[in-house]
Amino acid sequence: MGKAKLFGTIGKMALGAVAPDVLEQETKIVNDQLEKRKDYLKIPDVKLLDVEKATAVIDKYNFNHSEVPVKADLHYADALPNTIVKMEPKGNTSVAPNTFVKLYYIDKQTLIDSQLLAQESESKKALKKQKTQEQIHNVLETTSSVSANIGNKLHFKKVKKTADKA
Repeated sequence: MGKAKLFGTIGKMALGAVAPDVLEQETKIVNDQLEKRKDYLKIPDVKLLDVEKATAVIDKYNFNHSEVPVKADLHYADALPNTIVKMEPKGNTSVAPNTFVKLYYIDKQTLIDSQLLAQESESKKALKKQKTQEQIHNVLETTSSVSANIGNKLHFKKVKKTADKA
């Protein structure tokens, strides 16, 4: 009997002895997780709600929660003040009943700061676009002047064809 065949036979015997135990352990783990998750609740998505309404909804589900102000960001430039803009864990996910929920809201000053950031970003984009257009214009001018100089140096002249020559 060759070594490969011998190892194959030993491997099959070992797998046959170990596989039922492994399968049983995996089944137990899956069942434990299913049992653990049977009491999970789907957390409501309260983004874009007023802070008071959002906290009332979260309170109905008996989740512990806190309201956290966000820092100014471009993403919040179009938000309404005193609204929930983000939440952890995310809305519409199943969580344990004792999960702590963070509700991130935007206040008036943060909204103003976010709008200023957005304006600065737009100004930078416009300036960059203008510089790019100027560079393109300069390249086109340089290209046409170089072409004209080459034509002059090679003494190319435009010859008018007249009907008399034909």
